[in-house]
Amino acid sequence: LGDLWQGNQYVNGIDDFFKEVEQNLYKVQYRVLLSRYRGRTLCTECHGFRLRKEALYVKVGGVHIGQLCEMPVKDLQTWFKDLSLSKYDEQVAKRILLEINHRIKTLIDVGLGYLTLNRLANSLSGGESQRIQLTRSLGSNLTNSLYILDEPSIGLHSRDTERLIIVLKELRDLGNTVVVVEHDELMMREADHIIDMGPLASHLGGEVVAAGNYDEIIADKNSLTGKYLSGKMSIEVPKELRKWKRSVTIEGARQNNLKNITVQIPLGVLCAVSGVSGSGKTTLIKQILYPALQKIKGEGTDKPGLFRGLKGDIDFINQVEMVDQNPIGKSSRSNPVTYIKAYDEIRDLFAHQPLSKMRGFMPKHFSFNVDGGRCDACKGEGEQIVEMQFLADVHLQC
Repeated sequence: LGDLWQGNQYVNGIDDFFKEVEQNLYKVQYRVLLSRYRGRTLCTECHGFRLRKEALYVKVGGVHIGQLCEMPVKDLQTWFKDLSLSKYDEQVAKRILLEINHRIKTLIDVGLGYLTLNRLANSLSGGESQRIQLTRSLGSNLTNSLYILDEPSIGLHSRDTERLIIVLKELRDLGNTVVVVEHDELMMREADHIIDMGPLASHLGGEVVAAGNYDEIIADKNSLTGKYLSGKMSIEVPKELRKWKRSVTIEGARQNNLKNITVQIPLGVLCAVSGVSGSGKTTLIKQILYPALQKIKGEGTDKPGLFRGLKGDIDFINQVEMVDQNPIGKSSRSNPVTYIKAYDEIRDLFAHQPLSKMRGFMPKHFSFNVDGGRCDACKGEGEQIVEMQFLADVHLQC
């Protein structure tokens, strides 16, 4: 086995092969090849704790910080409750323990008691990320403050939304004002006051259609929201559902909290993966199915999560596209038209006009990303930033 990896006098080993590949990473095909075999393994020095061994020598209650970070939050709460300290240590850590226990309680209140503290941020689902941001704000325990939350229930299951409402009401009861921009029916039912904007979107909106409590919104004839809440208007369920014949099956998925499951995903239909937030939906689809299909199609991607195999009608899938919750813009000048490549056609249209041809204008002359087309003063940003030294920068329209 050693000769296989390190080679011998007759043949090079696997290690030598990959060293040669790494020397040629300036070529695309070598980067794609390496991405198929490269993955993350546990560090042999720190054993996954990500700290120097000197830091791990320091222990509280016989446990170092790395071991604490591997505990689920609900177990961590129990550990801190059972922690016994000397009188002197209790006085020193009194304020710290108070803050830690309060933050842990807030994490559990928003339904994140199953997470470990060393869980990587990029492996969290959208709902989990949102609630962690909330914990950071809600854990501060301020009073007479105004909290503004922009659609906090996005990505949350109804059970988790109920927990979130309880936390928000606790904030209100401390003497704070909580303003929530929201579409969720449960959140509107529990609100003390609702301001309904409309009547429609874009230039057809911008007005206050109704204001009051839940019953007053339902009774208002002008409120489109009220009509849906009261049941006068509704989205009908299709009478006939599309039948499926082909499918893809994920076998033995066991990444993060998945329990060695086998899942069959039908093709040619609209398939919804549901469940409470943190149940493993994002792990199954984003960390296993998507990268596994990308790898089979020969496209460079991250290493898939732990699973035994992928089988089924994979040949009937021509392309795999991931639409996630990440921002679409790559630069500050990006907009929806440039993102969908429609602006390329618009620039071509302007470049073919008679006046453009007379002046020698090309498509690049109508781009706000390229010198020669964009404004030289603001570099295509549309505004100029005036630095004010010790004050906040001032943004002026170019």
